[in-house]
Amino acid sequence: MAKLGREARKRRGLAPKKAQVAEVTKQLKEGQGFLLLNNKGLTLSQATVLRKKARDNKVYIKIIKNTLLRRALVDAGVDAESLDHLLVRETVLVIGLEDPVTPAKLVSDFIEDHDKLEIKGGYLDGEVLDVKGVEELSKLPSREELLGRLLGSLQAPAQNFVYALNAVVSKPVYLLDAIRRQKEEAA
Repeated sequence: MAKLGREARKRRGLAPKKAQVAEVTKQLKEGQGFLLLNNKGLTLSQATVLRKKARDNKVYIKIIKNTLLRRALVDAGVDAESLDHLLVRETVLVIGLEDPVTPAKLVSDFIEDHDKLEIKGGYLDGEVLDVKGVEELSKLPSREELLGRLLGSLQAPAQNFVYALNAVVSKPVYLLDAIRRQKEEAA
Protein backbone atom coordinates (compact mmCIF):
# COMPACT_ATOMS: atom_id res chain seq x y z
CA MET A 1 0.00 0.00 0.00
CA ALA A 2 1.43 3.32 -1.02
CA LYS A 3 2.14 6.05 1.47
CA LEU A 4 -0.16 9.00 1.46
CA GLY A 5 1.80 11.89 0.06
CA ARG A 6 1.09 15.58 0.04
CA GLU A 7 -1.11 15.18 -3.05
CA ALA A 8 -3.31 12.53 -1.43
CA ARG A 9 -3.71 14.62 1.73
CA LYS A 10 -4.74 17.62 -0.36
CA ARG A 11 -7.35 15.54 -2.18
CA ARG A 12 -8.92 14.49 1.11
CA GLY A 13 -9.41 18.14 1.92
CA LEU A 14 -11.41 19.52 4.78
CA ALA A 15 -14.33 17.11 4.50
CA PRO A 16 -13.24 14.74 7.31
CA LYS A 17 -12.49 17.66 9.62
CA LYS A 18 -15.82 19.31 8.87
CA ALA A 19 -17.61 16.02 9.54
CA GLN A 20 -15.79 15.67 12.86
CA VAL A 21 -16.69 19.25 13.86
CA ALA A 22 -20.33 18.63 12.87
CA GLU A 23 -20.47 15.43 14.94
CA VAL A 24 -18.96 17.07 18.03
CA THR A 25 -21.23 20.13 17.61
CA LYS A 26 -24.28 17.86 17.53
CA GLN A 27 -23.15 16.07 20.70
CA LEU A 28 -22.42 19.37 22.47
CA LYS A 29 -25.90 20.66 21.66
CA GLU A 30 -27.57 17.46 22.88
CA GLY A 31 -25.35 17.07 25.94
CA GLN A 32 -25.80 18.18 29.52
CA GLY A 33 -22.41 19.82 29.98
CA PHE A 34 -18.94 18.50 29.24
CA LEU A 35 -15.51 17.86 30.69
CA LEU A 36 -12.09 18.47 29.18
CA LEU A 37 -9.31 16.05 30.05
CA ASN A 38 -5.60 15.87 29.37
CA ASN A 39 -4.41 12.54 27.99
CA LYS A 40 -1.20 11.47 29.75
CA GLY A 41 -0.44 8.28 27.83
CA LEU A 42 -3.68 6.30 27.77
CA THR A 43 -3.03 2.88 26.23
CA LEU A 44 -5.35 1.32 23.69
CA SER A 45 -6.70 -1.25 26.16
CA GLN A 46 -7.36 1.45 28.77
CA ALA A 47 -9.08 3.63 26.18
CA THR A 48 -11.24 0.66 25.17
CA VAL A 49 -12.28 0.06 28.79
CA LEU A 50 -13.09 3.75 29.22
CA ARG A 51 -15.13 3.89 26.01
CA LYS A 52 -17.11 0.78 26.99
CA LYS A 53 -17.95 2.26 30.40
CA ALA A 54 -18.89 5.50 28.69
CA ARG A 55 -21.20 3.74 26.21
CA ASP A 56 -22.88 1.84 29.06
CA ASN A 57 -23.50 5.12 30.93
CA LYS A 58 -24.58 7.16 27.86
CA VAL A 59 -21.49 9.34 27.88
CA TYR A 60 -19.79 10.54 24.67
CA ILE A 61 -15.97 10.51 24.59
CA LYS A 62 -13.83 11.93 21.80
CA ILE A 63 -10.13 12.71 21.48
CA ILE A 64 -10.08 15.84 19.37
CA LYS A 65 -7.69 18.53 18.19
CA ASN A 66 -8.11 21.81 20.02
CA THR A 67 -8.67 23.83 16.84
CA LEU A 68 -11.52 21.54 15.78
CA LEU A 69 -12.98 21.60 19.28
CA ARG A 70 -12.88 25.40 19.30
CA ARG A 71 -14.90 25.48 16.06
CA ALA A 72 -17.40 22.96 17.42
CA LEU A 73 -17.81 25.00 20.61
CA VAL A 74 -18.51 28.15 18.62
CA ASP A 75 -20.98 26.28 16.39
CA ALA A 76 -22.74 24.87 19.49
CA GLY A 77 -23.13 28.34 20.98
CA VAL A 78 -20.63 27.88 23.81
CA ASP A 79 -18.35 30.76 24.80
CA ALA A 80 -15.11 29.27 23.45
CA GLU A 81 -12.99 32.21 24.63
CA SER A 82 -13.74 31.39 28.28
CA LEU A 83 -12.37 27.90 27.66
CA ASP A 84 -9.19 28.91 25.78
CA HIS A 85 -6.99 28.36 28.84
CA LEU A 86 -8.18 24.72 28.93
CA LEU A 87 -7.59 24.03 25.24
CA VAL A 88 -3.91 23.17 25.43
CA ARG A 89 -2.18 19.86 24.69
CA GLU A 90 -4.16 16.84 23.56
CA THR A 91 -7.77 17.12 24.69
CA VAL A 92 -10.23 14.39 25.54
CA LEU A 93 -13.82 15.65 25.39
CA VAL A 94 -16.36 13.91 27.65
CA ILE A 95 -20.04 14.84 27.24
CA GLY A 96 -22.89 13.67 29.47
CA LEU A 97 -25.78 12.94 27.15
CA GLU A 98 -28.42 12.41 29.86
CA ASP A 99 -26.91 13.68 33.08
CA PRO A 100 -24.02 16.06 33.87
CA VAL A 101 -22.94 14.11 36.97
CA THR A 102 -22.34 10.75 35.29
CA PRO A 103 -19.31 11.82 33.20
CA ALA A 104 -17.66 13.40 36.25
CA LYS A 105 -18.20 10.21 38.28
CA LEU A 106 -16.99 8.02 35.42
CA VAL A 107 -13.83 10.05 34.87
CA SER A 108 -13.05 10.33 38.59
CA ASP A 109 -13.39 6.57 39.06
CA PHE A 110 -11.24 5.91 36.00
CA ILE A 111 -8.53 8.33 37.17
CA GLU A 112 -8.41 6.62 40.59
CA ASP A 113 -7.67 3.30 38.89
CA HIS A 114 -5.40 4.32 36.00
CA ASP A 115 -3.95 7.81 36.53
CA LYS A 116 -3.55 8.29 32.75
CA LEU A 117 -5.98 11.17 32.46
CA GLU A 118 -5.94 14.58 34.09
CA ILE A 119 -8.99 16.79 34.50
CA LYS A 120 -8.49 20.21 32.92
CA GLY A 121 -11.96 21.55 33.68
CA GLY A 122 -15.51 21.49 32.46
CA TYR A 123 -18.53 23.46 31.35
CA LEU A 124 -22.02 23.27 32.83
CA ASP A 125 -24.98 25.62 32.47
CA GLY A 126 -22.91 28.42 30.98
CA GLU A 127 -20.29 28.23 33.75
CA VAL A 128 -16.67 27.14 33.33
CA LEU A 129 -15.70 24.59 35.98
CA ASP A 130 -12.20 24.23 37.34
CA VAL A 131 -10.74 20.95 38.63
CA LYS A 132 -12.31 21.44 42.08
CA GLY A 133 -15.69 22.13 40.49
CA VAL A 134 -15.51 18.89 38.50
CA GLU A 135 -14.49 16.93 41.62
CA GLU A 136 -17.44 18.40 43.55
CA LEU A 137 -19.72 17.54 40.65
CA SER A 138 -18.51 13.93 40.77
CA LYS A 139 -19.51 13.71 44.45
CA LEU A 140 -23.12 14.68 43.76
CA PRO A 141 -25.68 11.87 43.57
CA SER A 142 -26.55 10.70 40.08
CA ARG A 143 -29.94 11.17 38.47
CA GLU A 144 -31.01 7.61 39.36
CA GLU A 145 -30.01 8.08 43.01
CA LEU A 146 -31.98 11.34 43.20
CA LEU A 147 -35.04 9.69 41.63
CA GLY A 148 -34.76 6.84 44.15
CA ARG A 149 -34.61 9.31 47.03
CA LEU A 150 -37.61 11.18 45.65
CA LEU A 151 -39.58 7.96 45.30
CA GLY A 152 -38.70 7.00 48.88
CA SER A 153 -39.83 10.42 50.09
CA LEU A 154 -43.10 10.07 48.24
CA GLN A 155 -43.71 6.59 49.64
CA ALA A 156 -42.90 7.50 53.26
CA PRO A 157 -46.22 9.27 54.09
CA ALA A 158 -48.23 6.38 52.66
CA GLN A 159 -46.19 3.84 54.64
CA ASN A 160 -46.56 5.85 57.83
CA PHE A 161 -50.32 6.03 57.27
CA VAL A 162 -50.49 2.25 56.84
CA TYR A 163 -48.47 1.74 60.04
CA ALA A 164 -50.79 4.12 61.92
CA LEU A 165 -53.89 2.27 60.68
CA ASN A 166 -52.31 -1.03 61.63
CA ALA A 167 -51.60 0.29 65.13
CA VAL A 168 -55.24 1.41 65.54
CA VAL A 169 -56.50 -2.02 64.52
CA SER A 170 -53.93 -4.02 66.49
CA LYS A 171 -54.24 -2.19 69.85
CA PRO A 172 -57.68 -3.64 70.68
CA VAL A 173 -56.45 -7.09 69.64
CA TYR A 174 -53.44 -6.81 71.98
CA LEU A 175 -55.71 -5.53 74.77
CA LEU A 176 -58.12 -8.47 74.38
CA ASP A 177 -55.18 -10.88 74.31
CA ALA A 178 -53.78 -9.36 77.55
CA ILE A 179 -57.21 -9.66 79.25
CA ARG A 180 -57.47 -13.29 78.13
CA ARG A 181 -54.00 -14.09 79.55
CA GLN A 182 -54.85 -12.34 82.78
CA LYS A 183 -58.08 -14.39 83.20
CA GLU A 184 -56.22 -17.63 82.44
CA GLU A 185 -53.61 -16.84 85.08
CA ALA A 186 -56.30 -15.97 87.63
CA ALA A 187 -58.16 -19.22 86.98
